[in-house]
Amino acid sequence: MAGSVGRAGLWIASGTLTSRVLGLVRAMVLAYAIGSIGFGANAFANAGKVPNTVYTLIATGALTAVLVPQITKAALAADGGARYINKLITLALVGSGAIMVIAGVFTPPLISWLGSSWSADQVELATVFAFWLLPQILFYSLYTVLGEVLNARSLFGPYAWSPVLNNVLNIAGLIGFVVIFGADPDGVAGAGRWDLLGIALVAGSATLGVASQALILFAFWRRAGLTFRIDFGFRGIGLGTMGKVAGWTFLTVLLTQAVGLFNTRVMNLAGSGEAGLAAAELAGLIFVLPHSIITISLVTARFTRMSENVHAENFAAFTSDITSSARLVGFSMMFFTAAMLVLAFPLIRLIQPGATYGVVSTVSVVLIANLIGLLPFSLLFVLNRGFFALSDTRTPFFIAVGQSALTILAAIFCTTLPSEMITATLTGVISSLFVLQMLATFLLLRRRVGILGGRGILGGIAQNLVAAVVAALAGWGVLALLGGIEPEALAMRSFLGAFIACAIVTVAMAVVYGLILLVMRNREAISILARLRGMLPGSR
Repeated sequence: MAGSVGRAGLWIASGTLTSRVLGLVRAMVLAYAIGSIGFGANAFANAGKVPNTVYTLIATGALTAVLVPQITKAALAADGGARYINKLITLALVGSGAIMVIAGVFTPPLISWLGSSWSADQVELATVFAFWLLPQILFYSLYTVLGEVLNARSLFGPYAWSPVLNNVLNIAGLIGFVVIFGADPDGVAGAGRWDLLGIALVAGSATLGVASQALILFAFWRRAGLTFRIDFGFRGIGLGTMGKVAGWTFLTVLLTQAVGLFNTRVMNLAGSGEAGLAAAELAGLIFVLPHSIITISLVTARFTRMSENVHAENFAAFTSDITSSARLVGFSMMFFTAAMLVLAFPLIRLIQPGATYGVVSTVSVVLIANLIGLLPFSLLFVLNRGFFALSDTRTPFFIAVGQSALTILAAIFCTTLPSEMITATLTGVISSLFVLQMLATFLLLRRRVGILGGRGILGGIAQNLVAAVVAALAGWGVLALLGGIEPEALAMRSFLGAFIACAIVTVAMAVVYGLILLVMRNREAISILARLRGMLPGSR
């Protein structure tokens, strides 16, 4: 079992890594085409809030929390859950299609509210973008249901790898835009740059990519032993049970998304040359990269096993999975936090090689503010999956209420700050609040299941922190020897220079981090070293 979970995690991680690398390439091309600050960049970022918010409510909020446990139960039926799955997919298509139409009605007033401080031209452009992006609601929902069905049947690869196709198609559209309309890495172009073709290439290619990402999963249906047929007989699908479980999760995500929309409105107070929503999303893309590759891959592979252990009432195995996952997440995320804090400026230069030093500096500060929350954000993900496996989504909701209230207060305070400080300050506060949310989630989960290995988790994090501080000092020293982060330094001059500097500093920090942990007898470091030795020729 451990070997199969490990292989599944590796397969998921490799697909996620490829997808995320291409996602970074997409972000680079997008930032080169329309910038990370300014008129077009912020209009497009706000337009994406409409489908992304609805998708998060449907998929991340309601579906992910219940699909794997419910499909696991349905698999015990005589047909292996085939009828249940057909009903579920049909329901997803009908429901998300209806929601897409309703969202279209509310899109214009929502964009106007989000961009209340904008010009009429920018509001109009964001609204047009949003209508091009709305079909993503349908396809993202379909992708989530199909992917979770395949995951529940231990076919993890397609769900992890299909976003690669999405990114390839989107990148192609953005390259076409640059060829026809030229580049605007500093985001200085205004409304006159945008016509129907330009909007179609940027937004249309994004929606085409999401559609392909979802529909390609049907190609793996027979391998999973399934045949899809439309089935409107929703009676017996367990909507009542799913509703009880998903209802609280839906309310949790509804709350956080509503707060997110309010935060977006506050960030939109930034001026044309200042960090706004587009800068925050670019920084967030870098922030979430290690979380997506490591944390999500690790927990996705273990979530089905967690659910099975709960159904079997094997809570010792369940808590063991939570504890070991949390320690592995602490080991990896602490290093990436330290490395990306040291390399924040070179990383943004890497993503935006054509932007001015001023633009790079502006976005880098937002990235640094994000990184405060990387470790607690990932640990929170692990702990919440523990609650989901227990079919308890009520507790995370009430934890989110407190976190959201504090976030709203912070956002209101940020409206009193100079506009150039708003986005970075609000991002930093939100990142800090993840610590409180994570601690509350841990304490309540321990209260629910008993011993959760808190001392082991805390001990591991303490070791990771010591090693990360030493590694960060070493990394900063190496970066200083390369010229630091001055405009003409190696790390800031060009894409190649930033790449070389990031590679050298990362390797140096990894060596120091690993050595310090080995000296402290950290069990994750010892385990990884043993595996590396086992891969050497003649080790067996």
